[in-house]
Amino acid sequence: MSSKSRRRQASVAVGAALLGGLGVTLAIPGCGPLGTGAESMTAATRHLYASASATAADPSNQQDGAGTAVGQPSPSSLPGSGSPSSSPASASPSDSPPPLADSPSPIFSAFPTFSAFPGFPALLTPPSPGASVSASPAATAPLSASGLIGFAAAELLGDDPSVQLQQLEQMKSMGMNTVRVDADWSIGEPSQGSFDWSALDRVMASVQQAGMTADLIIDGCPPWAAVAGASGQFGQPASPSQFGAWAAAVAARYGSLGADYFEIWNEPNISQFWSPTPNPAAYTADLVAAYAAIKATAPSSVVISAGLSPAANTSSSFDPVTFFGDMYADGAQGSFDAVGDHPYTFPADPDTDSQGAWGEMDQTTPSLRSLMIAHGDDAKKIWITEFGAPTGDVTDAQQTTELTQAITAAKDTSWIGAFYIYTWSDQDGGAGFGLLDSNGNPKPAYTAVAALTS
Repeated sequence: MSSKSRRRQASVAVGAALLGGLGVTLAIPGCGPLGTGAESMTAATRHLYASASATAADPSNQQDGAGTAVGQPSPSSLPGSGSPSSSPASASPSDSPPPLADSPSPIFSAFPTFSAFPGFPALLTPPSPGASVSASPAATAPLSASGLIGFAAAELLGDDPSVQLQQLEQMKSMGMNTVRVDADWSIGEPSQGSFDWSALDRVMASVQQAGMTADLIIDGCPPWAAVAGASGQFGQPASPSQFGAWAAAVAARYGSLGADYFEIWNEPNISQFWSPTPNPAAYTADLVAAYAAIKATAPSSVVISAGLSPAANTSSSFDPVTFFGDMYADGAQGSFDAVGDHPYTFPADPDTDSQGAWGEMDQTTPSLRSLMIAHGDDAKKIWITEFGAPTGDVTDAQQTTELTQAITAAKDTSWIGAFYIYTWSDQDGGAGFGLLDSNGNPKPAYTAVAALTS
């Protein structure tokens, strides 16, 4: 899909979601139909880099003559920002399997170890060959104790390293300490056995240099590994063991270089992110395989089940509570350390969304929490790995209210373990979910969020 078509689809996605509540399906010529219900909205929020087959909100990534991405803040455009540090050299694609974390690629050699940054724990190195590995769940603290808050900002992957570092340092100045980006299998292993780590190497070098952590989303599927009938970059993997091998390769390469957290897929409960159609049993098989593979490489890492879209039960989507219940029925218990969720509420706000996506975390019957408690997982946390509101559909004041209410509630709730704002910056001149507009200027929500998190 062209960037023009993607922007067009993004501009109508929220309207399609609202019409879905009336049972109306909105068809967009040239883009295909958007599903009814809230699933249409979240599919339009995802920024995935360098892929013509990405979903509606995937922006084109452009740069000006100075090497700064168009639609991204320049090094001097934000309050308190200074000149960026020297950027690392770009890594080259590799046709060899990934080295283990004790033998990183040369891009990391110029940087201090992650443990050298004050205030962040040293990461566990992979076990030596032959050592026994425990796959016991990693403990996760509530947001109020962990302070784990950051941005879901996959658009960083397409940026120049100096721009990445400048943005990460600006996020950190707001009190953010983590960032969520894709470790997309369809990009990382486009043909079997041939690996391209260049984009992930660049962004992880920037994350490490900024002294932050990363939630890497293990998602995407190259055509050679997808089931028959799948299309696009989010096809269902044909083999859970092959998917698990990709997860292990990512954990081995980045588990000691800033990637503390691994989220298994993004929104598999909607067809935009699981082709040909959402399948809880198939997703659960991939989750189980990926969990075991990651724990064998990085036992102390936190593995998060996929953040689920705030969708309805339709022919092409599952409500998050329904999908999560099916995951338990299909054997997911014991294969996640935290539960991912995307409880978008706009145009409503969290304080009044008791029966919507926010309320489905713990206020509805059943809810995500009630299912966790019923299965003995009450000690585990829900991680909100995307939340935000687009200023093209709500006012600046509404965006501010929704984010401040959500962050405040998350900090006050013992069973919420992390919070990722979607997203950092608008793209291509649009008014979207970013806390910065497409010219790099802070929106009112930027100042309000910084006051809560810094």
